[in-house]
Order: sequence, then structure tokens, then C-alpha cells
Amino acid sequence: MASTNDQTYYVGTKAHLKPGERLESDNAYLTESLDAAAWASELAQGDGPGRIYEVEPAGPITEGPPDPDSTYPGRAKWFRSQQPLRVTDDVTDAQGRPRLLYHGTKADLKPGALIKAGHGANFGDQDRTANHVYFAGTLDAAIWGAELALGDGQGRIYVVQPTGPIMDDPNLTNTRFRGNPTKSYRSLEPLRVTGEITNWEGHPPEVLKAMKDGLERLKEQGDDLIDD
Repeated sequence: MASTNDQTYYVGTKAHLKPGERLESDNAYLTESLDAAAWASELAQGDGPGRIYEVEPAGPITEGPPDPDSTYPGRAKWFRSQQPLRVTDDVTDAQGRPRLLYHGTKADLKPGALIKAGHGANFGDQDRTANHVYFAGTLDAAIWGAELALGDGQGRIYVVQPTGPIMDDPNLTNTRFRGNPTKSYRSLEPLRVTGEITNWEGHPPEVLKAMKDGLERLKEQGDDLIDD
């Protein structure tokens, strides 16, 4: 893993590179946040899927403003380098999807359990049965899922492995931002739980309340329809 003082840094870009190659730039942006790099990769200049790389700075880095291509709304620390960045790992697959995928829920599950469609929906018309299972390649999207899911239990975030074809979630893709910067996906086939993330930090109470209030307004206006 790329590190300076044991810190891992990421870059989001549309450039296709291999470990050991250098990302040449006289003003490169890098971040400690994998989620922020995911946004930057989707919104970066260029065509084709975005890529997320672990990188190692070749020279000094300075803390600076966010990558202007990112517009990442969460908390992230950004740095800038005037020297090339050496790629140490590619953390995306051939389609530009992060290798780690997450599912946020209030269900208490064990490794090996299958998360299937056909249960009551967490969003939109809650009398309907969900036809898909939903998951994400960014931890922040999974945190929202865990916090907003129905139920009185503790929010849980699981690392999951799809067992069938996956597609972009049309409820988020290209609705507020170009592409799929939240790396949100869905599938008709089950997700297999392979692990659990236990050290995640939830959104501040005022941010969570604002989100819930906004969803309630959409429901009152009849605009909470979900493409499922």
C-alpha cells in the first residue's frame, strides 16, 4: 500500500495506469479518502470508466484545497503534489468499480449469509417489495443505507460479494451528478456477506435529520418514487 508516515493516499482519474507507472502532473491532487477519490475518478476529465489508484508521492506534498473535479460533499483531506505520483495499486475492476463493495442495513448478519431481493423496501413506497438488492463502492453511501434503513436495530455495514450481474443504480446515476460518483449499484441476484465494517463513523445528527426531513418532504409531495 502507498504510504508516507503510514498514510495511504488515493487518486481518482480517467487515466489507465499499472502499478509501478507514474502519474505525471505538475499539480496532482491526492487524498486520504477512498470515497473522495471515487468521486474524483467519476467526474474527472476524459472518457471511459474512472480509475482509483493507491499512489506514492515522489516528492513533498502540501495540504491544499479539494480537487476541483471531485465536488465530493463529505469530509476529506486533500493534498497537492508538484512531483509525479507512483501507482502502487489499482483498487478498481475493469469497469471502474471499487474492488470492495458495501451494503448498509439494520439486519444482524454473519459471514456467508445471503442478502436477497423480495423483502420490504427501505425507501420510497414501503408497502412494496424490493425487486433488487442495493449496495455501493463507497463507504459513505453504505453509511446512509445503514442510517436510513427501516428497523430499530443498530446500523450495520457489511462487505458483500455479488453472486450475479450488477448494474448502476438508476435512482442515483446521473440524477444529481454526472455519472455514478457514489458508486451505487444494484442486482437481481443475492449478495454474499464476506465481512463487516465496524469502525465507521455516522453522519452528524443535524445532517442525518436534514436528510430524513428531505425524504419525508418528498414522500408528502409524492416524489419519493423508486425505480426498482
